[in-house]
Amino acid sequence: MKNKRIAILGAGGLGACTALELAQRGYSIDLYEKHSEPIRKASFVNEGKIHLGFIYALDKDLYTARQMIIGAVHFISNLKRWISIKPEEVISTPFYYCNHRGSLSKGDELGAHYQKCAEIFDEVSQHYDKKYLDFEETIFSKRLSQSEMEGMVNPEYFQDVFQTNEYSVEPRIVASLLTEALLEEPKIRLHVHTTVQKVERNGTSIRVHFEEGESLRQEEYDEVINCTWNSLLRIDQTMGIEPLYNWSFRYKYGNKILIPFGNEDFPSCTMVQGPYGDCVNFRDRGGFFSWYPIGRTGWSEGKNPPDWDQMYSQEERFDIFKRSFEELKKRVPALRELHYPSEKVDPAGGIIFALGNTDVDNSSSKLHTRHEVGIRSFDGYHSVNTGKYTLIPLLALQLANRIDGRPEMNEKSTGIHYHSNL
Repeated sequence: MKNKRIAILGAGGLGACTALELAQRGYSIDLYEKHSEPIRKASFVNEGKIHLGFIYALDKDLYTARQMIIGAVHFISNLKRWISIKPEEVISTPFYYCNHRGSLSKGDELGAHYQKCAEIFDEVSQHYDKKYLDFEETIFSKRLSQSEMEGMVNPEYFQDVFQTNEYSVEPRIVASLLTEALLEEPKIRLHVHTTVQKVERNGTSIRVHFEEGESLRQEEYDEVINCTWNSLLRIDQTMGIEPLYNWSFRYKYGNKILIPFGNEDFPSCTMVQGPYGDCVNFRDRGGFFSWYPIGRTGWSEGKNPPDWDQMYSQEERFDIFKRSFEELKKRVPALRELHYPSEKVDPAGGIIFALGNTDVDNSSSKLHTRHEVGIRSFDGYHSVNTGKYTLIPLLALQLANRIDGRPEMNEKSTGIHYHSNL
C-alpha cells in the first residue's frame, strides 16, 4: 500500500537513493540525517571506485568479485533513475594496479585473478544486458613490461603493474546531484541535525526515537530502513539485532586536491597486496590521494565508534595529508611534479565499517572480502550493510523492491548474500 509510513535512517548515498526510488513509486518518506546536509560523509569523501573485483584477489571463491561486478554494471543505469548523469563527465582516468614487492600475492596469481574477473564480467554483462558504467563492453588487464612499469612507478617498491579499464566516479559530483534531487522531491521530508536514539516495536508498528535539535521526539512507522554507517550496529542493537560476527570500524583519510589536472599529470593507480594506497586523477575535477598506513588513524571494535571527525584539528589533518603524499611520491614519481596551493587541499576523514576484525596486512582477514553484505529484514525493519560504494544503486533498488513487494534478484543471480529474518 502506498500509504505505508516509511522512515529511512541515514541520508548518505544509500539512504538518498532509496528515498528517491520509493518517492518515485508514490511513497512518502521521512529521511533522518545526523549532520547538517545529506551525503557529506563516507559517500562524499571516498575515492569513488566502481569496483570490478580486481582488488579482492585474496577472496579465492570469487564471491566478492562477482558481487562487485554486478553492482558495477548497474551503477550508472540505476543512478539515472534519480539524476541526470553522464559517465564521461564524472569518471577518472583508468586505473593501474601496482603490486608491492613482498606482496601477499604473486604477479602470476594476480594476473590469473584479473582474467577470472574478466570472464565473470562477460557472463554478468550478457545476463543483464548492461555495460560497465554504460560504455565499457568488456574489461581487461594487461601486465606492463619492465620498461613500461619503470616509466610509471618506482621499481624499488613494486614488482608488477597491471593496466585495467576500471574507473572511479567523482563522488562529490554524484553527492551534489543526489542532494539536489532530494531537496526537490516533495514526497521526501528531510530531517537534518537529527540523531536517532533507538528503534522499538510498538504493536504492529515500529517506533523511532530521535533527538531533533534540542527536542526528544518519536514517530511511528510501518517500515524502517537503517542505512546509517557508523550507527548501524548501535541502532540495530536497540531492536535486539546482533551483527553476523566480528566487525570493525576504521577511520581513514582520503585527501582531495581541488585543482584541475591533465590526463598525463599522474596515473590513477591502486597499490595492492602490501601497504594500500590510491591516486585518482579526476582531471579537471581534481585528484584523490590516500596512503592507508598513515591515513588509517582510527580503529574500533565497539558498536558505537568514537566521533573521530571531532578528534583532529585542521593542522593535524593537513599533516596526515602531507605525510601520506610524501609516501605516495616515493612510489609514483609523477606526483613529485605536482604543485598546488595548500588552501586547495581537503584532507577529509571517513568511517569504513566491515565485518572482520583483523587488518588488511593479514592475508586471511575478512576485510579482503565484501560478499556477506546487503539487506537483513525483520518484519518491517531492514538493516543494510552497504559493503562498498559500488553497490549503493543496486541495493537501493532492491530495498525499494522489498518494501514494494516486488520480486528481487536472488542470491544465485546477484551473488549478494542476503540475510532475511536471522
